[in-house]
Amino acid sequence: MDAEWFLEATAHCAVGRQAREVAWEQTPLGPPEEWPHALRHVVRLCFSTRFPVMLVWGPDLTLIFNDGYEEMLGTAKQAGALGAPAEVVWHEIWDVVGPLFESVLSTGEVASYRDLRLVMNRSGHEEETFFTFSYSPLRDDDGRIVGVLDISTETTLEVVNQRRLRTLGELQTALPTTFTDLRSFARPVLEVLDESADVARAAFYDVRGSRPVVLASTGPEAGETETMLVDRVFRTRQRVVSAGLVVKPLRDAVRGGVAGILILQASSLRPWDRAYARYLTGLASTVGAALRDAVRLRTTLDALRQRAQRSEEQIAQMREVALALQQAVLTEPPTPDHLEVAVHYQPAALDRDIGGDWYDAFVTPDGATTLVIGDVVGHDLSAAVTMGQLRGLVRAIGYDSQESPGRVLERVDAAVRGLALGGAAVATVLVASIEQSEEERRRGVRTVRWSSAGHLPPMLVRADGSVDTLTRPNDLPLGLAPGRPRTEHTVELHADDTLVLYTDGLVERRGHNLRDDIADLARALEGSHTRSIEQVVEAALERMLPGPGEDDVALVVLRTGPEDPGPVVPAPAAAARVVTA
Repeated sequence: MDAEWFLEATAHCAVGRQAREVAWEQTPLGPPEEWPHALRHVVRLCFSTRFPVMLVWGPDLTLIFNDGYEEMLGTAKQAGALGAPAEVVWHEIWDVVGPLFESVLSTGEVASYRDLRLVMNRSGHEEETFFTFSYSPLRDDDGRIVGVLDISTETTLEVVNQRRLRTLGELQTALPTTFTDLRSFARPVLEVLDESADVARAAFYDVRGSRPVVLASTGPEAGETETMLVDRVFRTRQRVVSAGLVVKPLRDAVRGGVAGILILQASSLRPWDRAYARYLTGLASTVGAALRDAVRLRTTLDALRQRAQRSEEQIAQMREVALALQQAVLTEPPTPDHLEVAVHYQPAALDRDIGGDWYDAFVTPDGATTLVIGDVVGHDLSAAVTMGQLRGLVRAIGYDSQESPGRVLERVDAAVRGLALGGAAVATVLVASIEQSEEERRRGVRTVRWSSAGHLPPMLVRADGSVDTLTRPNDLPLGLAPGRPRTEHTVELHADDTLVLYTDGLVERRGHNLRDDIADLARALEGSHTRSIEQVVEAALERMLPGPGEDDVALVVLRTGPEDPGPVVPAPAAAARVVTA
């Protein structure tokens, strides 16, 4: 090849250098030294930019593209695509894109699309993809339209992620808080999942008999793999995440055991990777938590009706109501990957001391694990009611906004004032978020970011058994000074580190100095790295509360675990940080 212009144009990119090996004289374009000036100009443009660019030229719409576009060809189409007819390369989607090329060639008008869905086979299997692109006419030296320039961007990850978040939001809205049986609970769940392109099949199994039986489902019939995994979960009562399938036991938090089994099957049009597995697992956990809460609420309401009918003493009724409210909102913690979470609530021993302590732990749609510990000022029914309001505000704002802990507390403060919750809505609160950047993931560490509204300092039990009391400057409690900015603090977590959050009922003892009691708790936690997190909770209670407690107590304990081996799925380019559950 002695076309000097072509050697210069292709010198600075990998695909350009590949183009030198193509036998162009055997294509309708002919050898590069005979190409018209118009084609030479657009080829130089194509190989000089890093943005994805593709062009077709001539009667067969011969394909030329650059490095950025090569990635869109997947693994199966790259070889032989340069110099090939566009219809041959993109034969499986030609019924969609072919008419677009013809329209531009015949009319000379630009054709552009945003997030166009294309099901293509570019890596050996059918795959759902989305593209934003613009087709523009290309003219030869005589001004005739002989080709098309394609400036495109693949938006598959962005579209799929937004679609998954939308489904999760719709599911949260549709989940029933009351139900008569598992079938009535399943109905609105399946209605949402049936519309999701990321859930090929969803099914609820009845487990009351000797074998699990499909109670309600959407999508195709159950396959052999599903049947085998359902039988396994029925025997072991443990969740299974297999290739394209999540099988989760739906636990009955009141009676114990399993109330049913949920199946979620992935779409074959998207690759089964860690992000997809985490998404379906999150959907299943959301459904399971809602079922537990609904059962707990129904049981609580039944208990309240029975107590009212027995005409209990007024103070006993107040205490039972407060405890029922607390138990109704103090839900079981999530089970995020690579993290263990344990929670504990213990009411005060005295009937008159109805507390406002609470804990919370939830996973936001971006995959972050958020921990909350709080204590409303006061010991009466009003404190318990206020506790429920504040917990709901922190949970809703934290889940919906996905903002950092300090910003969440600022918005809660604003809501307390804007909703006129009154002077009773004063509480100490600590919000913590478990974060992990790509660099931290590679190092096997995480960051705890927290903001404290007048709350007690967290304890961090390191993997070697030593304890750090994370004493930092405190902000004012919630409800005292809305509008003031909240400060945030961070500390690095390594594998097998344990974070402990608690309320003052654990450390405040009559006649004791609070600083000494906090130091005593730190000593109680030393060496607990070898125990399970449930045993960490027990050790703290045994050391600090050997007898009946004078105040109610809430505890949240989180322990990190090692990362699973395997490739890391990159986050979308627009993401500011990567968080893991």
